[in-house]
Amino acid sequence: MFKNYFKIAVRNLLRQKLFTGLNIFGLAIGMTCSLLIFLWVQDELSFDRFNKNAGNIYRLTSRISDNDAATVPPAMAAAMKAEIPGVKNATRIAPFQRMVTVGTAKFDEKNIYFADANFLKIFSYPLLSGNVNTVLAAPDAVVLTEATAIRYFGTADGVIGKTIYIDNDIKGTTLTVTGILKNVPANSHLQFDLLLPIQLYDKINGPVGAWTNFDLYTYFELADHFSATPAALSEIERQVYEIRARNDKFPLPVTFFAQPLLDIHLHSHYMLDVPGQGNIDYVMISSLVAIFILLIACINFMNLSTALSSQRAKEVGLRKTIGAERFQLILQFMGESLLITSVSLLIAIVFAALLLPLFNDLTSKRISISLLNLKLVALLPTVAVLVGVVSGSYPAFFLSSFKPVKVLKGVTNLQGRKSFLRNGLVIVQFAISVVLMVCTLVVYKQLQFIKNKNIGFDKENLLYVKMPEVGDLHNNKEALTATLEQYSGISSYTITDNLPTYITNGMELRGPAMKSTDYLMGYRLRTDANFIKTFNMHLVAGRFFSKDMKGDDTTYVVNETALKALHLMPSEAIGQEITLNDAKGAIIGVVKDFNFKPIQQPVEPLIMKDNFAGGYVVMRTTPGNMPAIIAAIKKVFEKVYGDYPFSYGFVDEDLQKMYLAEQRMGKLFNIFSVLSIIISCLGLFGLATFATQQRFKEIGVRKVLGASEAGIVAMLTKDFIRLVALALGIAFPVAWWAMNKWLDNFFYRINIGWWMFALAGCVALVIALLTVSYQSVKAAVANPIKSLRTE
Repeated sequence: MFKNYFKIAVRNLLRQKLFTGLNIFGLAIGMTCSLLIFLWVQDELSFDRFNKNAGNIYRLTSRISDNDAATVPPAMAAAMKAEIPGVKNATRIAPFQRMVTVGTAKFDEKNIYFADANFLKIFSYPLLSGNVNTVLAAPDAVVLTEATAIRYFGTADGVIGKTIYIDNDIKGTTLTVTGILKNVPANSHLQFDLLLPIQLYDKINGPVGAWTNFDLYTYFELADHFSATPAALSEIERQVYEIRARNDKFPLPVTFFAQPLLDIHLHSHYMLDVPGQGNIDYVMISSLVAIFILLIACINFMNLSTALSSQRAKEVGLRKTIGAERFQLILQFMGESLLITSVSLLIAIVFAALLLPLFNDLTSKRISISLLNLKLVALLPTVAVLVGVVSGSYPAFFLSSFKPVKVLKGVTNLQGRKSFLRNGLVIVQFAISVVLMVCTLVVYKQLQFIKNKNIGFDKENLLYVKMPEVGDLHNNKEALTATLEQYSGISSYTITDNLPTYITNGMELRGPAMKSTDYLMGYRLRTDANFIKTFNMHLVAGRFFSKDMKGDDTTYVVNETALKALHLMPSEAIGQEITLNDAKGAIIGVVKDFNFKPIQQPVEPLIMKDNFAGGYVVMRTTPGNMPAIIAAIKKVFEKVYGDYPFSYGFVDEDLQKMYLAEQRMGKLFNIFSVLSIIISCLGLFGLATFATQQRFKEIGVRKVLGASEAGIVAMLTKDFIRLVALALGIAFPVAWWAMNKWLDNFFYRINIGWWMFALAGCVALVIALLTVSYQSVKAAVANPIKSLRTE
């Protein structure tokens, strides 16, 4: 029986080659998009799940003056383990960047973490060599990842006991390799190349700030018997607050929160957080887009199948007359549907495999299609069956419901029911496509707004070089700057401890009229006298730091927002004394506000101090041959700092990188909106083809009676255009609501203009018109004799 069903299904599909091709190609495109998005969503949701006790691991975060931070005081971990019964274990890590010397080779390492000795007991980063209980116990120990060991020594075997050197500001710079870790998984929110014992952190920073400095990440593991209910976690947070209140003589009003490890990647928007975090909103949006595109493809199938129903009415009547049961007919038609979806799925898998490298480049992922991915293996046949059932259910039940007496008499005019369904499905298709088009326009305009927004300084032609942070090399900055002054390709330069693109070092700020117990959250930037000139910023009042003015190392320059927070006017601020982290100083200048964080966030209070140290040399270069300028600066750098690694960057490129997630979303919307239109047009083309075939004789009669070709084209296209117009009425309010919700994530944002809806609507109408007009014109110019010869 099933063999017979299969043969009949194949024959029917081959008989309608055009419609079968449209169905298969449309479903294949929809499935390809959905498959790629599924792989991306699965990767985003998999972060940190490789940890054995991931569900019991939490990170302690803090909130000070409405500012959420991912860090807490260094002494908190040990106190939590000792004083809170529900905490089984607690560990700390702190980021670090230094030059590493191995023999004569030097490496500028940016992914280093100090870690407690129990770090590898809480997290499941497997060791290839070494003992998990002792690898981080010694103060001169270092643990390398496999890739780092190969980079340093050419192999990861036999490396235990070898030595490396960290910059010479650390006492005992010689470190001994005690362990080799398997490379950190790509779906770990912590990415590192080296682990150093926390004792080295203590040597560098000293015991100061054990309860006042918020500069370490603290993770804790709950006891096995502990039930992590919201009330129980709230009790832990309350106990953490009390622990700090008892130990800090001048406690600030800080609130602590327990953040689940599995929430960190997609739900973290904290100050001082580790880089590379995702966004749950984009995961949800992408999932909806995948569903919508697959839905559009399914609608195509249903539309074309019901449109062809009249051609199979007599087949149904004959089958029923000779004894076929309705459920057998349903099986037949559902089998045809499943056959189409199965073929489409195989094509989609091939398409996805071919497009995966491009998709990985777009999303900065390392996703692969593997038969070992059980979720994927289970999903593919499930999708094929689900799409087949959804797409084929209505046609199957509809066709099997025909009355044999009527269809054998030639009564098959059931256009009212079918047209109503088909029209509704076409409206849904184009509504989804138009929503995606409007979203694409809004995302594009917001990204252009970000790119072109005046952020308070001139970001173009700003080249920066990272300076050595420690040792004798640090003292050579005068030699470096003296050489830079002689180079004609640099119009000005400044030395700043941080780039003014994403400053996160929050500190306590107090003003002259504030009580000793009151405070604000401010941000500090150390810079020199050339800062204003190099960045083309503007002073509102007072002056900036000067090399000729003694005592500037104890004064401050603040931004306008800081003055507003302190309730001071620029005219009265000069000379007023403020306190930043217990360091008092007078205000000597007020600088116009500039964005030093992503524009999702407002400008916050910023306090600048004279830079006695180093950090970055930022140079304003003359427009022209940038490779030659970089080569000249590198030559100067190597002359001053020897073989210290030379690294450089551009301020405008760094600003662009801050919006990579939004840029990727914009590109994805571009692709998906085009694909949704293509899939919708495939269905519209099929329906237009069927409609012209059904009205072939009518068109011939009209032409014989004098109808013009333009009139016939208008007659055939007006119904479809009306459907697209109705789709616009549904799509516009949905798109407006969705994009306003997205734009609410940005403090600085565009307003959604009417022209965006008008443009998307016009594009949809023109594409639909062109799609339908091809068949309409073809029918209108055909010779009427061919259609009437049988009458």
